[in-house]
Amino acid sequence: MSPQRNADRNRGRRVCNQGECSSVSLLEVEDISVRFGGIVALSDLSFNIEQGQILGLIGPNGAGKTTMFNVISRVYQPTHGRITFDGSDMLHVRPDNITRHGVARTFQNLALWSRLSVIENVMVGAHTQGRNGFVRSALRIGVKSEEARLGRKAYGILDSLGLAHLAFRPAAGLPYGTLKRIELARALASDPKLLMLDEPAAGLTHQEVDELGNLVKELRDRHNLTVLLVEHHMSMVMAISDNIVVLDFGRKIAEGNPAEISRDPRVIEAYLGVGAE
Repeated sequence: MSPQRNADRNRGRRVCNQGECSSVSLLEVEDISVRFGGIVALSDLSFNIEQGQILGLIGPNGAGKTTMFNVISRVYQPTHGRITFDGSDMLHVRPDNITRHGVARTFQNLALWSRLSVIENVMVGAHTQGRNGFVRSALRIGVKSEEARLGRKAYGILDSLGLAHLAFRPAAGLPYGTLKRIELARALASDPKLLMLDEPAAGLTHQEVDELGNLVKELRDRHNLTVLLVEHHMSMVMAISDNIVVLDFGRKIAEGNPAEISRDPRVIEAYLGVGAE
């Protein structure tokens, strides 16, 4: 492979050679295993996500989905394996630098500051892309202009999500579905390449789940995002995912597009079953 072609591959773009083009991966997970003492949480898990894809990661409770999220976001160190993101070895990136590399995530449980205003919560995400640097911030040089810029950015994101009218209200007391959107806005404020959504529809009504699914697709297109989605609402996963990886007891048992996954007997036995959402 030529150096130029290899560089293109590492950037997660389409590679062409003698007129033939193929899609390449933004995120590559290779043989990831995680063990906690004698418990195997993940076993030799591999999958790729192409740039611009929405990939659903599904499986029963305890299958290892959130563990995989925590490995990618550097909360957990795997027992062995490799993760490459946009050409970088992510297992050598400090957890506090993940966002600067273009990875943002939401959480199963809301992680907002209830005493801060909605816009202040979103600005927390934008601060990872701040221009001031440590020394200038410590000396309070350009702090007001920086805060104003980040505030405008956060307000614009809230406006795009239909939340601008709540910008200066405290987060405390707002409806659960609204808080979920605020957390999504905070993730978008860091200008991610990869957006990781961990159970974003948990606690939402059926109508809110449908609206969220449409919103994720819109945001993917509008912000040129790649999305890794963990979700138990199968109707949403099947409707918006380009590809789906199915886990059971930490192992990958199936991978394919939604139509293929819905017909796979291993998936039906392990997870979907009769009466699944």
